[in-house]
Amino acid sequence: MAIVTSNEILTRVNKLLNDPGFTRWPKDELLNYLNDAQRAIVLRRPDSYTADIDDFACVEGTKQALPADALKLIDVTRNESGKAIRGPYNRQVLDDNYDTWYAGKTATEVELYIYDERNPKTFYVYPGVVAGINLTLVYSKAPASITIEDNDTGEVIALDDIYVNAIIEWILYRAYAKDAEYAADPNKSQMHMNAFRSQLGEKNQADVAMMGQEKGQ
Repeated sequence: MAIVTSNEILTRVNKLLNDPGFTRWPKDELLNYLNDAQRAIVLRRPDSYTADIDDFACVEGTKQALPADALKLIDVTRNESGKAIRGPYNRQVLDDNYDTWYAGKTATEVELYIYDERNPKTFYVYPGVVAGINLTLVYSKAPASITIEDNDTGEVIALDDIYVNAIIEWILYRAYAKDAEYAADPNKSQMHMNAFRSQLGEKNQADVAMMGQEKGQ
């Protein structure tokens, strides 16, 4: 859960840029970079900002569309009855063994789901269901943009506080990219982009290690 506000982050960035009064980089400009940073992180780490809904209503058949605000499917966990749903399942296995499975539309429970990241807004269920069957979905979504507030306290960021350093590195990357006409600044910009990638890479490695511990590896 996040407790750090946008104003805290912009204050830290302003000090690092050595720009008293937000002269070279106005506060609203840096806030735009902060909003971009959160979206950039979600694109690289879809699990960083997710929605969990218990009332996703299927349309008739096998092909289902994710909610309008979804970026990517994370998991389809269970039927409304509580029965677990397996997946993501290999579509080729179904195609090879039951090539008419796409035509199903009479089931009242889903057994498994198929998802292809090349078509991120769509997934398939098996067997095909009647309309109105409710499932529990987990999916990633884009954070809403933060706006400048009159009280100058800012808003709490959408992502967990673990991503604060990565957000700062992204803002600095964009800030120094603005000053590309100065010889040193392209190098600074790239340095902060590398740091941004490193922050997310280290998070990935830590998550993989934790998953290994949980599985007893």
